[in-house]
Amino acid sequence: MAGNDSYTKLLLHMDGADGSTTFTDSSLASQGTATTFGTVQVDTAQSVFGGASLLGDGDSDYLTFPDSNDWFFDVLDFTIDFWVRFNSVASDITFYSQKVDGNNYFIFKYQSAGALGGFETVGGVDKIFDTRSWSPSTNTWYHIAYVRSGGNTFRIFVDGTQLGTDITNSEAITNFATGIAIGSQTGPQGINGWIDEFRISKGIARWTTNFTPPTSAYSVDSTATNSSRMLMGMGQ
Repeated sequence: MAGNDSYTKLLLHMDGADGSTTFTDSSLASQGTATTFGTVQVDTAQSVFGGASLLGDGDSDYLTFPDSNDWFFDVLDFTIDFWVRFNSVASDITFYSQKVDGNNYFIFKYQSAGALGGFETVGGVDKIFDTRSWSPSTNTWYHIAYVRSGGNTFRIFVDGTQLGTDITNSEAITNFATGIAIGSQTGPQGINGWIDEFRISKGIARWTTNFTPPTSAYSVDSTATNSSRMLMGMGQ
């Protein structure tokens, strides 16, 4: 299916040879190859698409990409979506983070209290986007989507179904001068399990109502390189 278009700023298929530590961006933004930490690696034992996925053991295993304006969401719509399968659900698990220090960061994670949520802290003041209850099982693949639309409405979807009600917050997301981490919060709180087909989209809310999760890996949209293409809402 399409889905790798001009809005896509990072796309990791997580494919490759078993045990490989090479994770390369397939988006048109061309973010390059991730820097790996811990024992994070490609694993062919589990996948949703492509025959492989990222495997982490929960102990500081993660990927990073350098700072980029592509990670600056400000008040724009955005979508972070991916597939995840837990080997263990025992503690806080961070899927995406941009963290300067303990007082300045934006993260999206699963909390040990049994909820999915994203928030940032600036100067020690929380700007909480709120959380929604979720109790995942181990050894089950889930499609997760974290979406902002209209500049102030956040939604969290699991397997295409929205968790709870809309989350309203008009705060702009800070332009943090640091790179991003996938699979952890640049340290602990890492994934003990697998992540597949991780995508970051800027300038678009891919979904605003319940939807059917993707049935194949994202491919290049034939119109993505059309320089005259205008930003418009689309579900994909």
